[in-house]
Amino acid sequence: MDVLRQFLADPVTIGVAGMPWWGEISSDGTIAVSDDDRTLGFHVAAEDRWHHGVSEPGVRQLRREGVPVIETRMRVPSGDIVQTVFATAHRGGIIIIDFYNDSALPVAIGIDRGDVIVESSAAVGAVAGADLGPGAFSISLGHHTNTRVALVASDVVADATWFEGVPSADAVISGWRLIVDRAGRMELPPGVSGSSVSDAVVAARCSWLLGDLVDPELDPVSALIEWDELCRMGERPEPLVDDVARAVELVARRQLPGARMAFNAAERILTQANEERGASDVRDISARLVDRTDARSDSLATAVRTFEERLVAQHGSVTEILSGGMPSDWSLQPFEVFRLPASATASVSYAVRWHGLRPAIVWEVEGDDVTLCSPLLDADWLSNESKGETLLAHTAEPAEVGET
Repeated sequence: MDVLRQFLADPVTIGVAGMPWWGEISSDGTIAVSDDDRTLGFHVAAEDRWHHGVSEPGVRQLRREGVPVIETRMRVPSGDIVQTVFATAHRGGIIIIDFYNDSALPVAIGIDRGDVIVESSAAVGAVAGADLGPGAFSISLGHHTNTRVALVASDVVADATWFEGVPSADAVISGWRLIVDRAGRMELPPGVSGSSVSDAVVAARCSWLLGDLVDPELDPVSALIEWDELCRMGERPEPLVDDVARAVELVARRQLPGARMAFNAAERILTQANEERGASDVRDISARLVDRTDARSDSLATAVRTFEERLVAQHGSVTEILSGGMPSDWSLQPFEVFRLPASATASVSYAVRWHGLRPAIVWEVEGDDVTLCSPLLDADWLSNESKGETLLAHTAEPAEVGET
């Protein structure tokens, strides 16, 4: 999962699906926009001195719930100053930068470009004690209060009235999750093998929705997986049919690693587009070639799909639950998975609860019939039922019990 962890460490694209104008925020809170070489830095005048995000060790950042709503915290002597950045389609597209003073004393926020929109000009003043460049100004911010500024495209004229009707960060998060979770949702135990990875999956899906896609001629395996994820999130599959056919041809001709997951993705897209003949052709190609290709998880797309397949994986005529077994740091912890692909025409949701040292699974299949199994957790369990529950034979190891 190193690819997913590295992806979370990269700068984050801030934008709205389908809109060509976008921004990017780095780990220190600096914001760049796609139509301008200038940036907007994160600067705070606290009681001791000016603090600048690019040089402060006490800067921490997170993507809220994995979506492009980015919270950056800067440590000052009396607490934290919190910068929250997100984009919304409001008024054709706007990037909101919210500053919250989560400290015990007032501070000043330094704005190092003069073309930002300010929600309230009452607290605006000159910059004292720092050179933030021409056009810079400051905004006084009392303790436990917030203020907002915004960036718009360079060819747009805007003013403070644009803040009227802007959705909250929580509303933007809900909007993103409503779309992203259509491709499957995971409520996993905390930690680097659980919730951190599921957040990375959400972040990757958001990136693809914003258009950050691979070149299908260079990496057709990843392209097919990305297109499948987009279609599972609600994109129309019909415009992709010719591209899918070309990518399948490239994967087959080059016998590329990752062919199995690529062909499964292609079959799902073509089935959703009602291209039954094309889907059948993909199944035939897959049956001939998959045994001669290797797995891979070295791209963002293959890493995402590899993780999804650890939870639900189609293998021939059966669908495996937790095909890699129970991660040791998930033992004795409840978790849930919703609507991950079980076949080209079905998805499965399940919840794991613990009865003593043994996991019980409750499942539901949507779509066509599938056969579920979990060989590493219970070699004897096999079910064709669309919903049900069972107590699996797996037993948590004593070491796992002690760690929990």
